[in-house]
Amino acid sequence: MGNETSTKSLILKSAEELFSVKGFESTTISEISAAVGISESTVYEHFKNKEDILFSVPMARTRELIQINEDHLRGLKGARVKLRKLVWNYFEFLVNNLSYTKLLLFELRGNRDFYRTAVYEEIKTFTRTFRDAVLEGTASGEFRPLLNPRLLLNLIFGAVDLILITRIVKGATDDPYTCLEAFLDFLDNAIASKRSEPAVNDKRGRILDAATAAFSKSGYSKTRIQEIARLAGVGDGTIYQYFKNKQEILFTLPIEHTKNLISIHGKPFQDIKDSELRLIVLITDYINFCEMHRDYASIVLLELRFNREFYTTEVYSLFREFALIFYDIIKDGIARGHFSQDVDPYIAMKCILGAIDHSILSWIMFNKPERLASLSEPLCDLILCGLKA
Repeated sequence: MGNETSTKSLILKSAEELFSVKGFESTTISEISAAVGISESTVYEHFKNKEDILFSVPMARTRELIQINEDHLRGLKGARVKLRKLVWNYFEFLVNNLSYTKLLLFELRGNRDFYRTAVYEEIKTFTRTFRDAVLEGTASGEFRPLLNPRLLLNLIFGAVDLILITRIVKGATDDPYTCLEAFLDFLDNAIASKRSEPAVNDKRGRILDAATAAFSKSGYSKTRIQEIARLAGVGDGTIYQYFKNKQEILFTLPIEHTKNLISIHGKPFQDIKDSELRLIVLITDYINFCEMHRDYASIVLLELRFNREFYTTEVYSLFREFALIFYDIIKDGIARGHFSQDVDPYIAMKCILGAIDHSILSWIMFNKPERLASLSEPLCDLILCGLKA
């Protein structure tokens, strides 16, 4: 059985390559068998005819895509995040499997018989995950109400088809993901639910405090609006006077603390001329701040940092502003000769923030180390070695 499966897979792989290069009509069974190194009769032991081979290729590939999506969607929260990930996975798969992409676009899309095969039913199973994400988004308020899932899926798959057809025909060699980012931005604008700024008063503050406690203890997905209302001492309906939904509460939470982080390192801090000292102070202050505000650190790392939708919000601009403090210090240090000229400030900034992020995650999830602040000195040493090398 194992050898039969292997032979069948090799036939499909060779046929995919030949069909993509020569076209279905110009490819013969003898060429496929020769590419695999088997006789033509062996090919017919696995497939009825050449068309059977053609329609079997996307069956295997579609199952691969279904498995990829199952693996990558696990643990993701939010319809927009899921939809972006689904589109990204699909586009990335097609870019990385160009032979299959050519076969799909030039041999299958325009084949009437293809739409009546069992494999097309499998493709419908694959697209159902996209449809579920759209329905989730409209139900939660993340997406516009009355959004037509079928029309949106036609837009997604149709646009990807045309983007890739143009790239293939033109022999494009530039980064394909530039197109993808522009497409995802367009998609976000097309489906986004418009939000208004919430009012500010004492009840709003109590709601935010309650949400901070609830999200950090149980997680965003398991926290209900009713629980936030109970902790805040307000009615469920009162929450909706200030926030459209639970997600808006989540994205509002880090604003004040992040503003505080930025203000701490304002003008007096900038007057320190020693770039190395400024960086040590900044890293140490940030780590100490996160230890003192564990709920804030927990929400930022577990609910926001790895949430794609967060990066499209206005709140994210504050995080970028804080990150740029690191960037500016490193850049200034290079200019002053304190750090190596070979250092890339952007990469160095990512190294610092990435190290802190994962240290905080370990501290929150496993209480390792017991004191987060104990990492300040060794982390500063590690970073400074990298900057001075």
